[in-house]
Amino acid sequence: MPEEQYLDPAPQTLVRDRGNVLSGWLIFIGFANAVSVYSNVMAGNFLPVAWGVFGLACVIGLWRWYRWAYYGLYLGFLFNIMLGLDANSLDSVMYGIIFIALTFALMQNKRAYLR
Repeated sequence: MPEEQYLDPAPQTLVRDRGNVLSGWLIFIGFANAVSVYSNVMAGNFLPVAWGVFGLACVIGLWRWYRWAYYGLYLGFLFNIMLGLDANSLDSVMYGIIFIALTFALMQNKRAYLR
């Protein structure tokens, strides 16, 4: 019965190690989206509120390792860059580019964990 040694009834669990820097980055992005939602609700700007809620959903989804959240977060960053271009705000555009670069750098080795 040598075949039985290869039949493992319990599969090994995948240990997804997020790391402290990525965890801190996701918390920061989530907090920034929450502040954005609050300030835009008070100002009455409802399109940025919808994108802020979408950003919060993406941060929560990325915390739980969903692939759609990874790409959705990039979509939200691109939306913020477009808002910055519309407002002629170089700072907003640069923040968006820096956020994209940091997210890519932090997630590059972790993308295999996404489901």
